[in-house]
Amino acid sequence: MTYELIAFDMDGTLLDSRKRVLPSSTRALERAAEAGKVAAISSGRCPQMVELNQESFASVRYAICCNGTVLYDLHEHRVLSAAPMDREAIVRALEALGDEDAMIDVFQGWGFYCQTSHVESMPRYNMGIYQDMYRMTARQVEDIRPVMLDPGATYQKFIFHFTSAEARERVAARLGDLPAEIARSEESSLEFSPKGVTKATGLLALADLLGIDHAATIAVGDADNDLDMLRAAGLGVAMGNANDNARAAADVVVADNDHDGCAEAIERFLLGDAR
Repeated sequence: MTYELIAFDMDGTLLDSRKRVLPSSTRALERAAEAGKVAAISSGRCPQMVELNQESFASVRYAICCNGTVLYDLHEHRVLSAAPMDREAIVRALEALGDEDAMIDVFQGWGFYCQTSHVESMPRYNMGIYQDMYRMTARQVEDIRPVMLDPGATYQKFIFHFTSAEARERVAARLGDLPAEIARSEESSLEFSPKGVTKATGLLALADLLGIDHAATIAVGDADNDLDMLRAAGLGVAMGNANDNARAAADVVVADNDHDGCAEAIERFLLGDAR
C-alpha cells in the first residue's frame, strides 16, 4: 500500500518526554514534504497550543485540533472548520462534576479559557508539566463555570482535570448517557467533545479535503484519545511508549517518543515504498 497522509498525536508521540520535537522528527517531516506526502498534527490541543511548537514542524500545514473538533491551517493561521459542543452536554457534565475538585479547560476556536486559580495550582491536578504553557496561552478568567454556561458562546471541547484517577472515575460514573465523546487522558483527566466527533473523523475529513483515499492514511498515537484514529486510518501506528489500549488498536508499533519513533513511522511506512 502506498500511503499519502500521516497524522501525529502530539503529547506522548511527536513530543518527547520533555515536550520537545526531536530533531529526527523534524528532518523526517521535511523529507516527507519534499516527497510530496502530507503530514499533519492530530492533537487534543487547541491551535494556539499547537503553534507553540510550529518552528519544529514548519513543513506541516494542517492540524486536527481539540480531538478532531477543529481543523486548522498552520500556514495561513486560520480555522477551517469547527464542530460545536452540545450545550446539554456542558450543563449535564457540570452537574455531574458537582463540588468535586477539578481544573477545567474550555476550548473555543483558536484558543481556550482556564480559571486563574487553577493555572496557579496545576501540579495539584497532575498537570504541572504544562503550567508554563498555560501561563503563556490560556485566556484566564476568575470563574470558569459562568464562562462555560454563557448561552451566547459556542465551544468545541472541554476537559476536567482531577486530583486523582479515582476522582475521575467517580465523576465518570455519574455521567450516564451524556451526549458527548468522552476520553480519558493524562494521569487523571476527562476530555469531552461533540458526539460523533473524534480524531478519527478529523483525520478522514482532512483526507477528504485533500482528495486522499482513507485507506492511504496513517495515524500515529499513544493514548486512549487516539484509539478511534488508530482504528480508522489505513494504518494505525502505536508508539513504543503507548498504553495497552493504543497498542491493541494499532496495526504496528514503532520506537518510543524519546527514541525516534515518529521518524521511524515516516521512513518505514510513509516513505518506505519510495526509499
